[in-house]
Amino acid sequence: MTFASVAAFCQMVFSGKLKPYLLSQEVPPDWDQRPVKTLVGKNFEQVAFDETKNVFVKFYAPWCSHCKEMAPAWEALAEKYRDHEDIIIAELDATANELEAFTVSGFPRLLYFPAGRDRKMMEYKGNRDLESFSKFLDSGGELPAEAPTAPFQVCTPSRVLSPGQVTSRRGWQDSGWAKGRAELGLCDPF
Repeated sequence: MTFASVAAFCQMVFSGKLKPYLLSQEVPPDWDQRPVKTLVGKNFEQVAFDETKNVFVKFYAPWCSHCKEMAPAWEALAEKYRDHEDIIIAELDATANELEAFTVSGFPRLLYFPAGRDRKMMEYKGNRDLESFSKFLDSGGELPAEAPTAPFQVCTPSRVLSPGQVTSRRGWQDSGWAKGRAELGLCDPF
């Protein structure tokens, strides 16, 4: 390592020519065979921002009790829209995949990416049931008029550790604290 190589590296970072390393699982060979499509960091951009598809994505953590509770409704939604060529229902394990566009700090996080060139993204904050999800998709991404019946629960790993304990983007995942808290059902209200 020389001064010149470090300077060249810094110049590439500051000019935007060098992208950060982002964690990603490998794309499963059968990622698109089930009704709920499996996204990872490596295929997220291509699928979520497909100009011809409306893509509804659940960002989850495998240990999150709220994600597990919502799973049957998400599977039913994917089954219902399985034959709609312009709608994709997908999920991404946000503990094993990082994205450049945004971070996920609470689980589950539901984002809708409508078809089109402008790369829009909308956060879904309606009820977490098949009927509400369906109304949302059928209306082209408009939230149902009724208010949620109960406060949302999300698992928020960043709230598990004190600020001094979180040392990296993945520090909470590596510590095991968040997993234990979520398994006990000690997640914070949204």
